[in-house]
This record gives sequence, structure tokens and C-alpha cells, in this order.
Amino acid sequence: MTEPLLEAEDLTVQYRTSNGLLTAVSDASFTIEEGQYFGLVGESGCGKSTIIKAILGGLDDNGRITSGKIKYRGEEIQDLSDEERNRELRWKEISWIPQGSMSSLDPLQRIDEQAIEIARTHTDLSKEEIRERIERMFDIVGLQKSRVSDYPHQFSGGMQQRALIALALFLKPAVIVADEPTTALDVIMQDQVFKYLDEIKEDHDTSMVLVTHDISVVFESCDKMAIMHAGQVAEVGSVVELFDNPRHPYSILLQEAFPDVRYPDRDLGIIEGNPPQNMGNVDYCTFVDRCPWAVDECRKNSPPLESTSSSTSTEPHLASCLRKEEELKVDRANERSLRGDVS
Repeated sequence: MTEPLLEAEDLTVQYRTSNGLLTAVSDASFTIEEGQYFGLVGESGCGKSTIIKAILGGLDDNGRITSGKIKYRGEEIQDLSDEERNRELRWKEISWIPQGSMSSLDPLQRIDEQAIEIARTHTDLSKEEIRERIERMFDIVGLQKSRVSDYPHQFSGGMQQRALIALALFLKPAVIVADEPTTALDVIMQDQVFKYLDEIKEDHDTSMVLVTHDISVVFESCDKMAIMHAGQVAEVGSVVELFDNPRHPYSILLQEAFPDVRYPDRDLGIIEGNPPQNMGNVDYCTFVDRCPWAVDECRKNSPPLESTSSSTSTEPHLASCLRKEEELKVDRANERSLRGDVS
């Protein structure tokens, strides 16, 4: 059996604060395969960006991985130095599309100059090879090749985002990490950006980690997903399986909070309460105070991420809930409104 392309295994990340250790990620696990688009979903503050920073080696100075592993092609990478990451991984193996295009491109450098700087740090490509590659990537993302010598301010916001995607791709990485890549774009430009990303997937067999709070974008664009709540991975599986057969209460309630074109008059659900601030070790379900189906046992142990018996997909379907095998009653005939009773 081949190794996953990228893997997090029981990953815990903590930050030093004036009040003690804040646990941003607790025992998080998931795998990403070659050519797979993987969505990482959850509310703001749930730990998505912390996981991405841990993968990229970009944690803040007060943050550190306290346990667990991150593997790339079967090799542990969590303890690599910056020099080792630059030499072995960054840009040519794992690249990054940051959230804000307006603040991510150097305003004093032309795009091709930025490409040359990246490539010379991480490869032995000649200047001619670098320009040829960035021009090809511009063409793929729908920008004129002649614009590679323009400054960022000469692009619109959508064009800057596509230029960032071109820079992330031009060294042919195996994995793209996209952190809310369309947040600042209007819905038409969002659709265009994801169209380009889909074309790249087909043409280059590139994998992507899409980090977002918008579960509907993941359902539309990804093959597999993980849903996070307050530092814990609540559920992992194929997007089809998690859409049709969610097994964690947070997954169910999160879907109810998003509009469905099939039921335009349906009232959207509300997840009451706020995520907890996890100080020290986390030995309970972080959703317990917001969960309508919680029992006393949920407060005593952190539920393991385990397979569900109801999966209809070849992709493993995992959930971290003591009641994951119970069928939560959802009245789909009445616009999928949640009843709140359990069989």
C-alpha cells in the first residue's frame, strides 16, 4: 500500500500565552492522496490556519507542535529547520496561496522578478526557464503572458489572486495549500478562480488543501474533507459521504446553517453558543457545550476519530463522536429541518 502524499497524525499545537498554554489543535489526524483536493472546514478560530502553518513551518514564535507528526510522502517533516524546508519542500513540493492577494505580492517588484527570486532560492533553473514557466502558468490561469512583467498594482484584485496562483504553481509542486483563496473576491471571480484550479488539477495531477469556513465551496470543489471544531477534527471522509451521511453533530448543524437552493424558503439553522478557549490538555469533546445530543460521557473523554459503520464510500469515513453510530432524526421532507430527537 502506497504512503499518503501528506498526512497529519495525532497533531497537537499549543501557543504560550500570559494565561498558560492555549491548545489550538488537539490530536488532529487526516491524510491527503496524490491528485486529491482536500477541504479543511470550520469556524474562525477552529485551528485550520494553525494546521496549515504547522505544515508549512510557519508557526508564530509562541507556537509549537507539542505532539504528533506531519508526514510528506511518508517522511516526517515537523522538525525540519527553515533551511531544510527551503531546500527540500517549499514552493517546489508544497506551495502556498495566501488569503490576501493585496498584501501578499511585493508591490515594488514585477511579477517575473518575484518568480525569479523564488526560483533562485529553491531551484537551479535559469532565468529563461523561469520566465518560460511563469508565462505558461499565466496562460493557464487566464492572464496574458505579456503581463508577467507588470507590477501588482497594475492588476485588479481577481487578477492579483490569479497571479498568486501562477506563482504557487510554476515550480510544479505536488501540493498547493490554499488559505481562503477567494475570500476577497466577488462570486463571479470566485467561480472563475475555482474553474482554473479544477483545470490545473486535471492537467497537472496536483493535490490541494483548501482551507475555508464555507462548507458549500468544499462540497462543490473537493474530493475529501475534514470538519474541525475548536481544535479537534470532528469528521473526515469523502465530500459525498459527509454531505449525504454526516455522523458528527457539528457536521449536521453546520450544514443546516448554510442555504440550500432546493429549499429557498427554509429557515437557516443556528449553532448556539461559542467555541471554547482550550487551555492546557484537552480531554473532552470541544463541542459538548453546544451539542444538543451531548451526554455526561462527552465531558469525561476526548472522543477518538474512528471509522463509522454506516459508510457507503470506498473512502474511510471517520468521526470523533461517542454517538456516531446513532441515527439523528432529520426531517428531510420538511426542508431538512432538525428535529432534535435520536432513534
